[in-house]
Amino acid sequence: MLLSEGDRVAIERKFSENMKDEVTLLLFSEDGSAISKELIETSNKLAGLSNKIVVSAQSSDGGKNQRMKDLRIEHTPCMLVTKGDFTRIRYFGLPAGYEIPPLVDAIAELSSSHTKLSPKAKEALSTVRRRANIKVFVLETCPYCPTVARHAYRAAIESQKVTAEIIDSSMFTDLAQRHTVLGVPKIILNDSMDITGAIMEAEFFEKLRDADHSLVDSMFG
Repeated sequence: MLLSEGDRVAIERKFSENMKDEVTLLLFSEDGSAISKELIETSNKLAGLSNKIVVSAQSSDGGKNQRMKDLRIEHTPCMLVTKGDFTRIRYFGLPAGYEIPPLVDAIAELSSSHTKLSPKAKEALSTVRRRANIKVFVLETCPYCPTVARHAYRAAIESQKVTAEIIDSSMFTDLAQRHTVLGVPKIILNDSMDITGAIMEAEFFEKLRDADHSLVDSMFG
């Protein structure tokens, strides 16, 4: 992770002003992988900007890692932004470029247990009735992806029902092909509804609510 002096100072200030509780960056990586090594280095650099950030790096052990199995993590490298038993923010790949700012926000907001979601967005989110999964496919060079990634991160922080997965589509081409990712940001809600392109906050959570209700209705209707 390359940061200018200005970026480093800004991130350090954000952490200092906003972080309350300790946050752990839980990493699952492959031994000998250059990308995994970079993920660990990036995480350590972020941790170096706040004494409230801890890094815990584990080998996937060829998929045998029991912690990975318990968390249902099937792909590496992966970073989980965790606090206590909170494990619902997951980044698959190596956060870099445009994806660093929303990740920094997620760390700070999880630490403080406070997000910047609008009342309208929170209202829509509160109507989700079952466990929900949000996948957002991104590229580090995409200027529109951070906004959508923030929506997903904040949904996971605000709602115990939501898990947010941010996926670098250039590193996980098999997943991108499976979900027909032809452009980013690409949002997959509950593996049943997909949206391509930037989307406003309130509309994002209304779509999540609709995907949730549609799935419930198909199960019981």
